[in-house]
Amino acid sequence: MTDAQGRGILSGVKVLDVAHAYSAALSAALLADLGAEVLCIEHPSGSPVRQTTPKSQGQALWWKNMGRGKRCMTLNLGTPRGRELFLELVPRFDLMVENFRPGTLERWKLGPTDLEAAGGNLSLLRISGYGQTGPKKNRPGFGTTAEAFSGFAHLNGFPDGPPVFPSIALADGVAATFGAFGLMAAMNNRLRTGRKGVDVVDVALFEALFRLSPVQVMAYDQLGLDMKRPGNSLMSLGLVRNLYTTRDGTHFVVSTVGAPTIRRLIESASAPAELLAELDGGVMRRSNADIQQFVLACDRLVAQWALMHDWPHVERCLQTSDAIYERVYSTADIFEDEQYRAREDVVKVQDPDLGEVRMSGIVPKFPGYSHTIRHPGPTLGQHNSELYAEYFGFDQAKLDALRAEGVL
Repeated sequence: MTDAQGRGILSGVKVLDVAHAYSAALSAALLADLGAEVLCIEHPSGSPVRQTTPKSQGQALWWKNMGRGKRCMTLNLGTPRGRELFLELVPRFDLMVENFRPGTLERWKLGPTDLEAAGGNLSLLRISGYGQTGPKKNRPGFGTTAEAFSGFAHLNGFPDGPPVFPSIALADGVAATFGAFGLMAAMNNRLRTGRKGVDVVDVALFEALFRLSPVQVMAYDQLGLDMKRPGNSLMSLGLVRNLYTTRDGTHFVVSTVGAPTIRRLIESASAPAELLAELDGGVMRRSNADIQQFVLACDRLVAQWALMHDWPHVERCLQTSDAIYERVYSTADIFEDEQYRAREDVVKVQDPDLGEVRMSGIVPKFPGYSHTIRHPGPTLGQHNSELYAEYFGFDQAKLDALRAEGVL
């Protein structure tokens, strides 16, 4: 969390987190990883993420990751007293994240204009299924619906099968990353220009994933090409990229972009002279059809070669040619891998509920800094006493009275 002077790279940045779902909450967790002070406000009933599986000793592991590095308090924003207390907090923070359906904060009189009227001077990240504008803005949406609507699922799977959805919260994670990026851009603008008030960073779950597709839109616009599911192959893009299996059953992938990397790959697979001559003759500068026919021949060569040999031989050949490849890793493989250890991408963190727990490490890295995860996600309302005393001067009797009123 700190550099040589004892400061995280986002030390001093204060974040107000009222997210109740994974995407915006992950944005806040990414900022907490880098030293920001994040105050997470939950409804007294708790985030729905606390109910997800898998659980260890009754604790949802999703929450332990989503809430890491944050201090957490409960507050019912839908009550008049809850609103008053929240608006007292707002002027003390630089950033805020939320992922309610559009109009929810406005209904509670906690929208951007209300925050400004209360003295708010911050950047507000709003992540929702379809964004704050447009005819679908009021529709509920989660990551899975975003993966469908963005065109991502349509492009995933095998040509003769149905669309395939990711097994991780991909749309949420991508939106969270774009959200954190947007907050940093907004904060930089405020520092440069001295801008005051509330700036909104509007991220739709579907848009973030849609933005990552390099040619989906242009291929349709320029060629009328509605791209289809390619399986693991990207031959249609002129790339030798596929999943292969060795004689001993090891799965590995290769990837190429352009003639030099294709040459390194097919040389490792003992390419015939005529295939190398075609590459050297400039086939990659010809028509789409010629390129695709050539890369398909390369794909067949690698597939047949892999099936003739066990993995140790295949890897030696790929390494000798400096080909771009990797074996398909399981989580068990990740736990044992020296690169993951060297990069501190799997780290040990102490948790009062679970004891020592291993979690994914902090990304990105900042040479000269040594950021750490302060703690996994806290229990519901774990920091109520200290936070209400710190921000409002409330004692336990006052907290008990507010709890009886349904405020916290």
